[in-house]
Amino acid sequence: MRNVFWTGTIILAAMVTMATAADPFVSKGFVPLPADIEIGAMSAVAVDGPDRVYVLHRGEPPLLVLDGKHRLVAGWGKGEFKTVHGLRVDARGNVWITDNALHIARRYSREGTVNLTLGQTGKAGAGAAGLRSPDDLVIDSRGLIYVADAGNKRIAKFDGDGKYLSEWGGGGKEPGKFSTAHGLAIDDRDRIYVADRGNNRVQVFSNDGQFLAEWTSAGNPFGLLVTAEGLIVADGDAHRLTLLNFEGKSLGQWGTPETLKLPHLMAQGTDGTVYVTEVNGKRIQLFQRAK
Repeated sequence: MRNVFWTGTIILAAMVTMATAADPFVSKGFVPLPADIEIGAMSAVAVDGPDRVYVLHRGEPPLLVLDGKHRLVAGWGKGEFKTVHGLRVDARGNVWITDNALHIARRYSREGTVNLTLGQTGKAGAGAAGLRSPDDLVIDSRGLIYVADAGNKRIAKFDGDGKYLSEWGGGGKEPGKFSTAHGLAIDDRDRIYVADRGNNRVQVFSNDGQFLAEWTSAGNPFGLLVTAEGLIVADGDAHRLTLLNFEGKSLGQWGTPETLKLPHLMAQGTDGTVYVTEVNGKRIQLFQRAK
């Protein structure tokens, strides 16, 4: 696939939102995005080891690549998606994108060449046969893949070659069940955190699907991010972020409808900066730990 490059003017984001003394993180402005691209609803962001930033939005081209100084270097995927949603970069530098309208998760090389597809393009499936509206995915320390298969209300597990291994979940309010398995996060112990959107809780599982905990103090979770300080939860309904410790206790909340316009999926750079996508804001806001 041919990469597309731009040399257009980049508009710098000067606005910094106001923080209160109680906020655990403070805003440092926004990622500058190219003025000559019509940015659509902002869905996801990923940061690789060298702080190369990948931006996923519902415009064309849907995948934008920025260098460590947030300068646009490439863009690809034009015409290949319907409704992009989740974005990850794995340990080998592959870029993963979920499309919940096409019912697939695709793995791309850094240059934008497809090298693996989970699910059947344009055809909803279940069990080992496919996916239905997948929203997000994470990859564990062994390279196993976990997909938040929202339409099937499950977590689907695959090996590194895309072979279906197992699943857990199903619809319901009971522990281990989901209203919508939306956003995912994974920690260094391979515990998987699921944003159970609609059930107003975060659920925690071992990587074999054993239910460990449910946390209900962060509202209706859309996106999740594991940090050294704890788990950040994005509540898109309340336009708010919450920092939880690893026992599920709130360590603070921040954001309003004026300062966070539907926060969604998130990522963290090697310097600790937290990147938060805003669906309605069509932007990525940057946060750093309050001192």
